[in-house]
Amino acid sequence: MLDRDPATTSVAVAEPLTSPSRLLTAARRLPWWGAVLALYGLSRVFSTAILFVLYRVAATAPGQYADGYVDGGSSKGFFGFLGTIWDARYYVQIAQHGYPHQLPVATDGSVQPNAWAFLPAFPWATRILAQITGWDTAAVGVGVATVFGALAALMLHRLLRLRVDELGALWGTVFFVFGPMAFVLQVGYAESMFLFLMFTGLWALMTRRYVTLMWCGVVAAFTRPGALALALALLVVVVVRFWKERDDFPKTERASAVFAGVVMGAAGLAWPLIAAGITGDPDAYLKTEMSWWVQVLGFEPKFVPLTPWFIMLVHFLGILGAVVVLAIAALWIYGMRKPSLRRLGLEVRAYLTSFALYLLAVFLPQQSIARLIMPLAPLVAVDSITHRPALRRMVLASALAFQVSAAVTLWLTGPP
Repeated sequence: MLDRDPATTSVAVAEPLTSPSRLLTAARRLPWWGAVLALYGLSRVFSTAILFVLYRVAATAPGQYADGYVDGGSSKGFFGFLGTIWDARYYVQIAQHGYPHQLPVATDGSVQPNAWAFLPAFPWATRILAQITGWDTAAVGVGVATVFGALAALMLHRLLRLRVDELGALWGTVFFVFGPMAFVLQVGYAESMFLFLMFTGLWALMTRRYVTLMWCGVVAAFTRPGALALALALLVVVVVRFWKERDDFPKTERASAVFAGVVMGAAGLAWPLIAAGITGDPDAYLKTEMSWWVQVLGFEPKFVPLTPWFIMLVHFLGILGAVVVLAIAALWIYGMRKPSLRRLGLEVRAYLTSFALYLLAVFLPQQSIARLIMPLAPLVAVDSITHRPALRRMVLASALAFQVSAAVTLWLTGPP
């Protein structure tokens, strides 16, 4: 049973553990945060081993892999390599030189991929620390990413404990830190910072700390695209509470929630305006994002929200592609109604659906999709997975195998 504690607005889980776990027994020997950090440390050993193999390959033939995205980083040592691998080089560029005042264009006038697709919070944090320490910018970026990866794991575990028991929270965290794209948590990407902010924002939404939620949403909006999902999740929660719990939803709390949502919404829409103001091109951000679409599709389609998945899959699969998109949407709606997901609570399901809707609305599904769904990590903490020993072992083994194959595949084809 889930019982609301009116003093803290958190959720206490009174259900007994139904499935013993040696992992849980070991974790109980440490404080909760110690167990999470130990798991994160072990996961970094695994991911580091994979990335070190790629580094050794890069050292023998720099610039020959990852579609040319590694431009000499291997000559700066392992941490320099991790700080420039794949799209991390754009963050280094922003940290060192800022954003271009003019969009780079090809001879035919088309906009080329450039730094405006990457938001400033992570590279600015990297720049400040690099200036303070005097260390290499790329290496500092790796350190910042790795630390935020640990913080993201801690916040994921903490928010899961508001809805599931110890076993569920622990295994949900395991699936996150050992997931198929978990190596991204220690390369020079903004992913781990974004995940920390999103998980903290979700925790704040669940505990009704709207000021904390607002600041998480604002900073996340300048870290990676997708922070608007927090504002949309808040809107869903406010509407449902107003409709069903009006007497238990004081006016002051309503005002605080609405104010937080408006501020987060404004922050989430600000970056295209900033790009337009600096470059003088009102569509600077959209043109930059679409330059990656051209690389995948071979042509530049007109951007209309909620059409990218149809454009991508119909382009490659024909009418079957449209059927696949509709089937995915139907499966999601069906899944959100399952008892195991309903037990995660309104706030978590609103957040998961909001972020999934963001991906459907604006993202062209390609090799980055496995990385971009990482904020959906609470999804695999459902008891229908975590309380079945055979199933959770299968999920973990699959995640480890996919992490190896994903790193190698992306190393040979292009950035994640």
